[in-house]
Amino acid sequence: MTRNLGAFLLSLLALTALLLLVAGCGGGGDQAQKAPEPPATPPKDAKGGGGTTPPAGAPGGNTAGGSTVESKTGAEALEDSPFELNQRQPVPPDFRAAYQRKALIVVEFIKENPDSSRGIEYPQGIRPDEQVDRDLENLREDYPQVEFFTYDITRPGDAESNEELDRGEYGTLAVQLEVGYTPFVAMLAPRGDQYVVENLFQGYVEQGVLNQALFDLTRNDAGGNSSDVDVSLDRVELAESGGGIEYVTITNQGDEEADLSGFTLQVQDPDTGEIDDSGGGVQVNDAVRLAPGEQASIGSDSGVVDADGREVAGSFSNAESLTLRAGDQVALLDNGGAVVDTISI
Repeated sequence: MTRNLGAFLLSLLALTALLLLVAGCGGGGDQAQKAPEPPATPPKDAKGGGGTTPPAGAPGGNTAGGSTVESKTGAEALEDSPFELNQRQPVPPDFRAAYQRKALIVVEFIKENPDSSRGIEYPQGIRPDEQVDRDLENLREDYPQVEFFTYDITRPGDAESNEELDRGEYGTLAVQLEVGYTPFVAMLAPRGDQYVVENLFQGYVEQGVLNQALFDLTRNDAGGNSSDVDVSLDRVELAESGGGIEYVTITNQGDEEADLSGFTLQVQDPDTGEIDDSGGGVQVNDAVRLAPGEQASIGSDSGVVDADGREVAGSFSNAESLTLRAGDQVALLDNGGAVVDTISI
């Protein structure tokens, strides 16, 4: 009897010790495995608003503001990033001219024939490059003070200078902007003596977000030497001798009538964008008005006929005041002295 009682007590003591050991090892176990608490408030986006939830059907699960870019600038820049264009390297002449006159700029890189090598997989049937390009195209008419540039990322060209780039080729511009994958949209604005990237999107982004970014870009416009008249200088034809201008051809790209009276042509330094007015300039004398989409030529006198067989719509004065040669850059200025467009001879 005593032996059985002793055995029982020993078993009881062993069981107690085992329970105490298990309890000691488990101390704090609940805390170690506890899931982290969710943030009390959603994280702020780059502009200081509430966090963004991916919209239903957004390609690749990207947020409405596009994916974050691994560079100085995020999907929407928290802080404006300085940008300086290296003009000694090959870049598109029209982009360089817009940069020189401190215009508001939106530059887009897309891949016209995208494949799975972009780095992001999108659901079948979704073409983000095409969609973002179409959305920007739809917004252009709402922001005539902004200059838009679109390039196919597969067409850099192999030119060694700006003038050797073919239309649509972008040279080193993508490298200078640190373009990763497409679609890529950068919004640039002049600030003092430099440019800043105000907004940068890489990947899918909704039209509403692009619209808001464009609104912010134009609202904060610090001004520059760029006109809000949307006409293009398409051709400058020199006289057979002397280097003077025989006629120029201009197209109204805007949605409103453009009155060209008082517009001037002057030489522009291709490196600095400075206007050389030491020799005067060619000035439109007549009230030449172009309807939206209309093209016309203006000549050194009213009897000039352009390359398309059209009589000029008006004439300009001081036709011999500019002596031009191949490689010169000519700027078209509005009657307020702001640069409208430029062209290289």
